Amino acid sequence: MSAYADRLEALVVDAADRCTACGKCFEVCPTAREIGLDAGEAKVRVGELMALTQNAGSEPAPGLFRWLNACDGSARCSDACPEGINVRQWVTIAKMKALDATRPRDVGAANAAGRFRHMAQAVRLLASMQLPSETLSRILEPAERRTAEILFYTGCNVLRTPHIVLNVMDILDTLQLDFDVVGGASHCCGVYQFQEADLPTYERMGHRTFERLGRSGASKVLTWCPTCTKNFDELEKDVEEPFFDLGHVSEFLAANLDGLRARFIDQPPRRVVIHEHLGIGATVASIRKLLAAVPNLELVDLPQDSGFSYACGGLAAKFKDREQAIHRALAEGAVAAGADTIVTMYHSCHRALAGAEAVYPLRVVNFTDILAEALGRGGHPDYYRLYKAGGAMDEAVAAARRFLSDNGVRVDEASVQSLTADIFDETGLSGSRDAFAQAFTVLAREA
Repeated sequence: MSAYADRLEALVVDAADRCTACGKCFEVCPTAREIGLDAGEAKVRVGELMALTQNAGSEPAPGLFRWLNACDGSARCSDACPEGINVRQWVTIAKMKALDATRPRDVGAANAAGRFRHMAQAVRLLASMQLPSETLSRILEPAERRTAEILFYTGCNVLRTPHIVLNVMDILDTLQLDFDVVGGASHCCGVYQFQEADLPTYERMGHRTFERLGRSGASKVLTWCPTCTKNFDELEKDVEEPFFDLGHVSEFLAANLDGLRARFIDQPPRRVVIHEHLGIGATVASIRKLLAAVPNLELVDLPQDSGFSYACGGLAAKFKDREQAIHRALAEGAVAAGADTIVTMYHSCHRALAGAEAVYPLRVVNFTDILAEALGRGGHPDYYRLYKAGGAMDEAVAAARRFLSDNGVRVDEASVQSLTADIFDETGLSGSRDAFAQAFTVLAREA
């Protein structure tokens, strides 16, 4: 085992030593109920988790393995633990150990490589369709070359919806901060490798990315992606405390609300519902605090299934029917409450809900859109929303033609088919996929 693997092992051994096997974590687990596991067997399942942890190399009991594989990272387990154990962290590492004990390692490595390759190709193409080359090159520049006091770490997948990145950059710029931005697949948090129990590659990717952030000149690293935030908090920061401060950008902005509020300008009246997810620090509270300060904005509270997963898609994509029900209930509840806008927290949620405009009389924006507009800095087109709405694609195609040329990237018909599947097969609300496929097929044929 590597030194890093030893430190992970120490985390879960400590959790098992502190655990009283009360079973409260299992009792509140939303995905355990979703797959039909009996809450009355809570103590049995937790006992099996302890046994797996304490017996290196042992195979998991069948009931435990089902529970581990169903986890969507909601963190309801951690909140319920009377001993203050980070059960989500424990389950995440235990799942890796269980996979490693039940299948050849090269299977997990091949799965992880395929998932990463597909993601990287889609992210790079979508970013190249929506960003000028100067901005994209700046984001992809190696972290260790940066000298700014603050480093905004985007992760990978937000570059599918890059207007969010541009919004954050505008907001930080308005605060007159010394900051830089870094992200893309070359700075991946290694989520696929860890999920597939390919720990050696994770160390060369996710663990190395964390170390590279530390080799920049930044004393503060602001994360965006909830998965990167969760991974770096629980698989890196808890393993070895970094010498830089790490936190989600929403919490940083909420801490600097006075500076933002002083620069807010008058806004048109709007009634908004936040699509909420618990599980990543104080993100919900921070976004509510920020939006409550925006002039003429009224927050509409709706009952939500906000504890089912820490973000849309990702681990929660295993439960598409449940996710679809959450999205529709939110949109229909917003309409019934007289709201005119749904505000998304994260990029995956934005991708899932952006197409709601094709179905409901609602606007869908990210919270960074609202903040940037309130600062007089908004206006970055949300081309992904145009894709998902399924209407006229003239604006989106014209922008893609310009940006692809600027980035020296060509799109072919096979890429269009792959992107169409990526965009419209995700759980969420959308208009017609044919509008996107047909318009961008024409663009590909031009090339």
